[in-house]
Parts: sequence; structure tokens; C-alpha cells
Amino acid sequence: MKWLPANLLRSHVAGSLLILMTVEFVRGALILSLLPTIGVTELGLTPAAVGLAISAHYFFDNILRSPMGAIADHIGSKYLLAGSLIIAAVGLLVVAQADGGLDLAAGAALIGVGTSPLWPSVISTVTASAGEKDKASAMGYVYIAWLIGGGAGPVIINFVLAASFRDAFLVLIILLLAAGVTAILLHYPKIEPVSHATQATLWSHPLRYLHELMEQVKEVRILFPGMFVQTFAIGVMIPVLTPYARVVLHISPQWQSLGLVIVGGVTVLLLPLMGKWVDHVGARPFLSGGFLLTSGTLVLFTLQHRFWPAIGALSLTGLAYAMVLPSWNSVLDRSIDSTRRGAMWGVFMTVEGLGTAAGPVVGGRLWDAVSPQAPFWLSAGVVGFMGLLYIFLRIPGLRSRQAVT
Repeated sequence: MKWLPANLLRSHVAGSLLILMTVEFVRGALILSLLPTIGVTELGLTPAAVGLAISAHYFFDNILRSPMGAIADHIGSKYLLAGSLIIAAVGLLVVAQADGGLDLAAGAALIGVGTSPLWPSVISTVTASAGEKDKASAMGYVYIAWLIGGGAGPVIINFVLAASFRDAFLVLIILLLAAGVTAILLHYPKIEPVSHATQATLWSHPLRYLHELMEQVKEVRILFPGMFVQTFAIGVMIPVLTPYARVVLHISPQWQSLGLVIVGGVTVLLLPLMGKWVDHVGARPFLSGGFLLTSGTLVLFTLQHRFWPAIGALSLTGLAYAMVLPSWNSVLDRSIDSTRRGAMWGVFMTVEGLGTAAGPVVGGRLWDAVSPQAPFWLSAGVVGFMGLLYIFLRIPGLRSRQAVT
């Protein structure tokens, strides 16, 4: 276990990563497999109705992350996660019993409410337990858990679906409840009380607390474009990747799955190494370099017309993504006040969620109005511009990093 940071071996940190992996397994299975299948095949709904359900899920998941993060700062993650995952399990039951589009959307929204505390709780737990020299490495393992869980969910649940929908939903509900039980069993460090002389609390002075939180948000507002752009650039490509593989590259679904496994595997394998290098060298070269490499490899991808060259280009994009994720998130974590870690991570993720929501709409319209390559060109242009910008910008988290070293 020498290759793992010592902080990740603590039970509450390892347990939090396991919870994240489990819930993202359920989310991936739901969004990429169950909702489209049950909506179109079983209920006879249009793809637009299924899209509404997916949007409802992400809307509530993202809009509630900030308040859930604030609550986690004050009462801890143990019972917040356990209770919210029960709500998500109830949402799965609603989806399983749905007989129309509104039922499907209501169930998906309820699941979004239940999963909203997940990311701010897990990230605040993991980063709070990591030393200043291990921030990027810790964030790398957070995203490994996300990629493994989210990627395995739709693949494995399809085998269960071959038996029955009932079995598939039963498996996912059991997994959510098991994650909730895990949260209860974990021994989280005691929350340090916030000084009432210098800071308001969420419970005693909510308006003052909100004002102080907004003041901290203003201090790091220079980071918001990067938060939005990262997820927007990915979101632009989400609705067009599969059609592009089919229409332009003429790749079967089986080969598409193989390609996703290869590209995802490259990213997962490189994340720990990149995290260690970021902690050792600093975030700026990996942040700017990752954005610029992403831009170049996306353009390179649009020039390919066969499977293996296209996968090679996307694998380089996976390398770039592995550079950006730990460096960017270590910058974010170093820029926030430790007493409001959960609340600030919630704010950050809400901004990122806006990019995730806006990207697919733009990507789909570009496909229809311009060309299949246009969404990738836009994504490449946006991240390339940010790569150049962050070479020169004075970023709060980078200043903190320099002070430490």
C-alpha cells in the first residue's frame, strides 16, 4: 500500500470514496441505461421526455449542492449522507413504478435531491484529511472512484436488465441503502466549532452566514470561468459522441464500448501519477498544459476517420484530462476557508453543473446547424483559450500553494 497516500488509508476517507463509487455506479446505470430503456421501450416515451427526466435529476442534484455542503459543515456527513441516500432509494422506487413522463421526471428529481450532498461531503472529507502536499493526489483518487463507479454502472446493469427490470432496480436500491449504512458506520473526525466572534453559523445567524459566504465567493470569482468551461466543454460533446462514432467513424456499439474502456482506463491509470506530480511541481503547468493538450487532441480527433487513430487521439485527451482534474481541484481546495469547505465545494459544483447543463444543448444545435465536427471544434477552442489564460492569471489557489512551499 506504499503507492497510496497515507491519508487515504483512514477508514472515513476510504469509506467516503467507496460511497462515492457506489452512488456513481447507481447514477451511471440509471442515466445511461435504465432511464432511456424504461422511458422509450417500456413506456413508449419520446427521447425528449427522457431528456426532461435526466435534466430534472441534474437540476436538483446541482442546485442543492451548496445548501447541502453548508449543512455538512455544521452537522457532518454521517447522517446527512445516510438520510439523503434513503431519499434517493425512494426516488428509484418511483422511477420503477412510473407509468408516464411526469412520474419518471419526479422520480429522477427525487434521486437528484438524494444525491446532492454526495460530492461536497466526499470532497470536503477527503481534502480535509489530506496534507497540503497531497491535495492533488487526494483529488486524483476521488475522480478515480467517480470514473470507475460511473463507468461500470451502465455496463454491469445491462447484464442484470437481461433478467428483468425488477432485478435491476432491486440491485440499485440495495446499493444505495448499503452506501447509507456505510456512512453511518464510518467514524468521521469531530467537526471543529466555528468562532462566533469572527463568523456566523448557519443556524444562529443565517443571513449573516450567507453574507460571509458570498464575500468568500467574491474572493475566488476569478475561478468561476474555469469551473464552467471544463464541464461545458465536456457537456458539448456528450450528445454527439455516440452519433459521431456511428455516422462519421462507422463504429458499432461494441467497438464504441471498447473505445470508452480504453480511454477511461488511460485516464484512471494516469490520475494517481499526475496527482503526485502536481503536488511536487505545482498546479500551473499541469493546468494550462492539460487545457492546451485537450484542445489539440480534440482537433486531432476530428481529423480521424478510422477506429484506432481516433482512439489514439482520445487517449491523449484522457492524458490531458488526468492532468487537469487533480491540478484544478487542488487549486480550488486551496482557495477556500476550511471552516466552510463543504459549502464552498457546493458552490463550485453548482457552477460546474451549469456548464454540464448548458453544454449538451449547444453541442446538439451545432451538430444540426453546422457539422458533426463543430461541437468538438468549439470545445477545443474554449479549453485552448482557458489554457492560455491560466498561464498568466493570478489564481488564489496557486498563491496559497506557493506560500506553503
